[in-house]
Amino acid sequence: MKILLLSDLHAVLENDSQNLSNSRLHLDQNGNGEWGNALISYISTLNIKYDLIVCCGDIANKGSKASFLAGWTFLNNLSRTLPNAKLVCVPGNHDHQSRPDLSDPDGFSPKHQLQFCEPPFPFNCHEKNTHFWAWNWVLDDSDPQSNLVLLNTSAYHGFSNESHHGRVALETVDQIEKRLANQSSPKAINILICHHHPQRMEHAHDDYDGQQMSGGQKLLNSLQKVDQGPWLILHGHKHYSCISKASSEGEDPPIVFSAGSASAKYADLIDNQFYSIDIDITKTSENERVIGTFETHQFSVGSGWKPSASTNMPAKSGLGSNINSRTLINRIKALLKNEAFLEETDIKDINDELRYFLPAEFKKFKSRLEKNSLVSDIDEANQFILQVGPANAK
Repeated sequence: MKILLLSDLHAVLENDSQNLSNSRLHLDQNGNGEWGNALISYISTLNIKYDLIVCCGDIANKGSKASFLAGWTFLNNLSRTLPNAKLVCVPGNHDHQSRPDLSDPDGFSPKHQLQFCEPPFPFNCHEKNTHFWAWNWVLDDSDPQSNLVLLNTSAYHGFSNESHHGRVALETVDQIEKRLANQSSPKAINILICHHHPQRMEHAHDDYDGQQMSGGQKLLNSLQKVDQGPWLILHGHKHYSCISKASSEGEDPPIVFSAGSASAKYADLIDNQFYSIDIDITKTSENERVIGTFETHQFSVGSGWKPSASTNMPAKSGLGSNINSRTLINRIKALLKNEAFLEETDIKDINDELRYFLPAEFKKFKSRLEKNSLVSDIDEANQFILQVGPANAK
């Protein structure tokens, strides 16, 4: 299963001079713009046959109806260039009118514009949209290999101080758990798509975090308790890209993929990125844990879009391995008993496993090599050892 993931577009209308500095994605009413069209062209050059296009919210900027419609049209334009991929989106806090303009005749409801936009949002299906807007979540189980759970974590924005954080109602968690429990057999993979993060991310900007979804920990526990297969959680909001394993009571916790912003230009933003995720459905089903790889593409002024040069989210990385660094290093040491140095052909099995390491796991692996007096030549962008041997070798 191949997923194109992008989030937090913060689209701005090309004639909105006050907000042009908030985003690179300047669009006309038809969803067209030089930067956005170049992004679509770059994605097309990757020649990847995606199954899903996922946007984790904040399509609009600052609750603007016009920018939401332009951004939503842009995503539909992108979808038409990838005709075999299903477009799957959830709203973010900037898509709701949580602080409505009192002069706007449609400003009486934070979600009114989202419910009545064209094309319909988030699905082109009346029944699914009705369930999503009535209960703030929906299950799409139309694919025989996967469940998609779409959750509106901004559903309570516009009431009290709810705009300061996300929320999933505890009763909503119970609904989701009950619905999943009624499925006759597990799917190969379950994917939760939401805007806010389910757990605090104080490491993201080195500050206390109160923006996570209230009820998120109960949600994580319930997803595993229902025992319907492994979970991948895709979210945005923080403008900080990282992959982690959720705090969990289970032996195989959900993989949480925090997507950076594709096009926002806020001061605390690290990089503009989008991601190509490749889930190995066969291995994921057989091992009952998410197994796959992903590629990160990053925008920089002057160079445009290119494979990422970041060590935080490298050009190629993995979604988690069940083999730890110590095990792989012990294998290397065992092989070095008969060889002065190991070339990539000698350690193919080790490299095959390293490609599934999370970025943070791979950093730990490199550190462990040094601590074990091993020197190496590593292809950082691809998490690949070219050569490794003892530090004292002549």
